[in-house]
Amino acid sequence: MRGQKLNPSCGLIGAGILICISSFFLGSCTKDEPVRVGFCAELTGKQAELGVQERNGVQMAVEKINSSGGIGGRQIELIVLDDLGTPEGAKASDRELIEKGVVAIIGHATSAQTIAGLSITNPAHVVMLSPTASTAELSGKDDYFLRVIQPLFERAGGLAQHAYLRRGVQRLAVIYDTRNAAYVQSFSKTFVEKYRSLGGKVSGEAGYSSAKRTDFDPLLAKLRASKADGLLIIASDNDTAIIAQRARLIGWKAPLFTSAWAQTETLIKNGGEAVEGMDLEQTYSLNSQAPDFLDFKARYQQQFGRAPSFGASLGYEAAVVLAAALEKCGGKAEGVRQALLETRDFKGLVDNFSIDKYGDVVRPFYLGTIRDGKYADIDRFIPRTPQ
Repeated sequence: MRGQKLNPSCGLIGAGILICISSFFLGSCTKDEPVRVGFCAELTGKQAELGVQERNGVQMAVEKINSSGGIGGRQIELIVLDDLGTPEGAKASDRELIEKGVVAIIGHATSAQTIAGLSITNPAHVVMLSPTASTAELSGKDDYFLRVIQPLFERAGGLAQHAYLRRGVQRLAVIYDTRNAAYVQSFSKTFVEKYRSLGGKVSGEAGYSSAKRTDFDPLLAKLRASKADGLLIIASDNDTAIIAQRARLIGWKAPLFTSAWAQTETLIKNGGEAVEGMDLEQTYSLNSQAPDFLDFKARYQQQFGRAPSFGASLGYEAAVVLAAALEKCGGKAEGVRQALLETRDFKGLVDNFSIDKYGDVVRPFYLGTIRDGKYADIDRFIPRTPQ
């Protein structure tokens, strides 16, 4: 290269020329290089449905952004890794993504893996933008974690109010998967506190780990014996379906409630008649007639051969809002966090949303039920004002 032929004796003038020439070539390379964005979630195993849906949504968004010119003329290179649904896998994946030079990471799907991954990304000052990790444990923190899903304390409280005031359930039992402890503990605590404040009584609780094979019958029999007239299930889609099936098979006809974690087509497909009439809090209205959502839904169906879940929709939105932030800071990691924190009234597929000063999203949430084998909306809740 030309810079290598300069005589070192030229002193400051020669050094200045060398710097200019190096800057020219570096600038050219930077312009042509892709903007590397990481994605990480559980993509294999029985609880992989949420992560797979998120990846699909992110992938669709990246393809659309790239076809429209990318970020300032640079294409987005999406690097996808599987966190295996374990804290160790989350840490290893995030470390690898940082080493590959990503400007931000979209992930993880569940709260437990998110918290583990933050021990790697926060010290490295790398933004982690989660589509679906909603534990209250991550709220109100000035760090590099942001999300496009509502913190669960609002949603869990809304479901508790619905169960007690609308459904008239005065004694309720709770069963939850301890494998995703950060999420279930936050959800259960918030739900129970609200439920009790209204006058309801929690007659029994049972925890299990999806990492092990579980016989749900004795757990459900014990909860039923507590004379509960309702059951809250805080678990993945597949486990929620199985628990509902076992509850009905032992003759327990109590109303069933669940969290948005289970809101996929797998719940309805595997749960069948057992989940008919189950009520749930929803981060997303899958019945929306908003034109952007209908277009996304049709394109997703065509590309993947099935309907999108809330995870796919939120994954898509996470990629789109990240791209908008990267556009503001020239595709660089520096400044992307601040650009995201300045997000106000951003156009989502269904509802507009904002991000507050702590990285929490502000957007409507929904209550729904399963009716005739489909998700149906019951109510829509307007969010608080962004901080």
